[in-house]
Amino acid sequence: MPGKATHRKDRTRPRRSRQPRRHPAGGGYARGERTRRKIIETAIDMFGSLGYERTSTRAIARRAAVSLPALQYYFGGKEGLHLACAEYITADVRARLAPAAARVSQSLSDPALSRPALLGLLKVVLEPFLESMATESPESWVLFFTRAQIERSAAFDVLFDRVAGTITRLSAEIVARIVGRRPDDPEALIRALTIVGQMALVRRGRPILLRALRWPNFGGKRLQILKEALWKQIEAGLGAD
Repeated sequence: MPGKATHRKDRTRPRRSRQPRRHPAGGGYARGERTRRKIIETAIDMFGSLGYERTSTRAIARRAAVSLPALQYYFGGKEGLHLACAEYITADVRARLAPAAARVSQSLSDPALSRPALLGLLKVVLEPFLESMATESPESWVLFFTRAQIERSAAFDVLFDRVAGTITRLSAEIVARIVGRRPDDPEALIRALTIVGQMALVRRGRPILLRALRWPNFGGKRLQILKEALWKQIEAGLGAD
């Protein structure tokens, strides 16, 4: 029958060999990383402005100009994206703080460090953090951190453990040795937290500080003036116990 003959002919037609898919000229991986970064930066801004509960993944995807399935592909969902935002922030900050932290941790193994040497190590710990707070960290990052802290979310655990916790731990150990107390002494920890808090307040209060000082920013010599003023205050606070 004609129909059957046609069917047999189709079955004998050679199949085309499948060629491997080629990545687009721009590189699929590079484009994927750009998309992922765009989603994260958009999410940081929205989570910081609105909070976790009031921010939807659909709204994030819309503002980032990506599809909701794409967001879910990269992060799994809202909680995964929230954690990815915290990891994104800590990765950037840790890149600047890690060398100083490693140097200080190694130096603190010497039990005979003098007071000037300990103060020098405290400055090594705090200066990169202060520079980040005064000049580099975007406003959206500060808002995200504040929201995560208020909400006591898993993202806050990431931010604290990888950045604030490291700075606080090293500062507390140095302060304890300066004032002649144990590293786990509550008073030493509180004094260290007060010092670290001064650095964080520079970021939160930056608009007020700049307006009062009539400065456009904390660049160049202005940053040095800020550092010296804060350092004098810290040294005074760690005076004779």
